[in-house]
Amino acid sequence: MYRTYHPLYIISYILTILLFVLGAVFYRQPLVAVLLLLMVILVPVSVFITLLCAERLEPDVYADKTTDIGVTQPVNLTIKLNNPTVVPLLNCRLVFSLGNSLMGSFENEMVMPAEAKRAKEVRIPIETSMPGMVRVVFSSLSVTDFLHFCTFTYPYERIIEFPVMPAERQLPPLKFTKVSIPSDEAVSTGDGDLTTDIKEVREYRNGDRLRDIHWKISARKDEIMVKEYDRTKDLYYVVLPEFEFDFLKDDMEIFYACGKELLKRKETFRVAIAGDTGDFLEMHKVASPEELDTVLYRIYDVYSGLKTGVSSQLYDIFCRQYPDMPGVIRIHRGSIVMPEIIEEY
Repeated sequence: MYRTYHPLYIISYILTILLFVLGAVFYRQPLVAVLLLLMVILVPVSVFITLLCAERLEPDVYADKTTDIGVTQPVNLTIKLNNPTVVPLLNCRLVFSLGNSLMGSFENEMVMPAEAKRAKEVRIPIETSMPGMVRVVFSSLSVTDFLHFCTFTYPYERIIEFPVMPAERQLPPLKFTKVSIPSDEAVSTGDGDLTTDIKEVREYRNGDRLRDIHWKISARKDEIMVKEYDRTKDLYYVVLPEFEFDFLKDDMEIFYACGKELLKRKETFRVAIAGDTGDFLEMHKVASPEELDTVLYRIYDVYSGLKTGVSSQLYDIFCRQYPDMPGVIRIHRGSIVMPEIIEEY
């Protein structure tokens, strides 16, 4: 806890006391002298009572929902201040920052009274017009005494965050192109291409293709069995979201819709995003909706530093790191860029 003083209030109070002193000297009225004495006594009483009661305040904050939040869905932040004492504290201030990880944040404060023997609640509507990780970071609780002489500030550290998911977007019929990724468990063949030789038949794993299911053995064993082939390369879809600040909303919606479409097709894919230092790529495997959401949250964190007019420069990094990987699915400036874009069904 630390305290700060307010010189203007102190000086104005001292001047008021001096006026009462002059009145007591010139008019010699007993009532003026009594008021003067009360004003002097009131100062330490105000500060002491505020200090004593402020230490017992019990702040709390929570959001009415923190999951499955889409763009434009209403979210209310509730700030609760419980005062167990019999003294009302009229000047309480909670300082916090509020913002979207992709759009920046700003400092704010909530001024509210702490009513005696009651819990005061205030609801703040939070804007969710853009996808991103919404963060509310509380830093301190300040209480000012009744005469505004002194403010007592206590640390109150609380972080509330929740993801706002991109809006649903309908993509046109797309024919995505797979790319080859070297496999650590590759079996060498003469020409280095994929083989049709079955290496083994194993139990189904999350992300396996339906076309690789061995239906006869699955029926005999009464469980799903999958054919695993000898291969020198694994083929995957690779999605490269090249986010720019001015196209974030469209790029996020297209990336999320693209990921859902691949999962709908029972495909496992990779997402290439920038690393922490920005000069290399992280390759994230996605085989389930939960993993897609995890990658999206990572994107919210990685691209929080983008400014208007600035590109992520991700494609240049990708070409340097994977020079022999054509056919990657690029999401750039609100569109999907790849060799084969639309296939009519």
